[in-house]
Amino acid sequence: MPRRRSSSVAGLIRLCALLPWWLSLPAGFGAWWFLHPLAGQGPLPSLDGLPALGTLADLEKLLQNLSRDPQQALEPLIPLAAWAGQYLLPGLLGLGALLSIGRRIKRGWLFRKALNNPGAISDGIDWQQFERLVGEVFRRQGYAVEETGAAGPDGGVDLIVRKGRKRYLVQCKQWRALKVGVKVVRELYGVVAAQGAAGGFVVTSGSFTEDARQFAASCKLILIDGETLDYWIAGAAGRPAPEAPSRSCPLCRAPMVRRTVKRGSKAGTHFWSCSNYPDCRGTRV
Repeated sequence: MPRRRSSSVAGLIRLCALLPWWLSLPAGFGAWWFLHPLAGQGPLPSLDGLPALGTLADLEKLLQNLSRDPQQALEPLIPLAAWAGQYLLPGLLGLGALLSIGRRIKRGWLFRKALNNPGAISDGIDWQQFERLVGEVFRRQGYAVEETGAAGPDGGVDLIVRKGRKRYLVQCKQWRALKVGVKVVRELYGVVAAQGAAGGFVVTSGSFTEDARQFAASCKLILIDGETLDYWIAGAAGRPAPEAPSRSCPLCRAPMVRRTVKRGSKAGTHFWSCSNYPDCRGTRV
């Protein structure tokens, strides 16, 4: 029982941490400001004055009282709830704000590390840090990012990113030696289709097989290899990528992603397309 209670509290703190810290702190002060006067309106009720809920008959009696006169039935509980809430809500929101600030500091540290040492993407961080880094890159590209926390190092949707009304699923693969194959891309496409997402991204610190690129070109998935990720990081920091200074969209200036021509006389060749496709159709060779 204590373990379940502690996990519930930790879940509430994690939920509060989803709010920006600059929103959590004022919300905590607002909760105390609202509940403190209610808690001080009168003495706390004794246990004898609270409704008994030991049996099913007690519960039925409470429900009957609620249906007849809700205000009178709940009146004994209001001071007690306000007294507890004036400390509980600000405490949870404050801890959530601290957790949010800590995560933001860690993401900034990872981003600066990857910016100053691109090799750290594959050799200097673990898979969990890689997911946080990818999330930070998407944030700096204007996406709202949700870390699912449900995936492991071998699969699953790691991030849900949103821009406007469109929702995209992101899978991260920090594979240094192996190329990401078509199986991974097919699995993500199945999840994207099942959840009705606008599209998806597979992000790796390495590279993709040709089969994976050809399949992604036939559906609404974008593949981000290590080279493109380096470029995104440099672009998000306002720096030109040394190896490709011109790889920004000629129309909207967003980062470009490498795609494969599927049909025609140039089938199999690569070109650079805007990451905002199909909203933007800028390309470079």
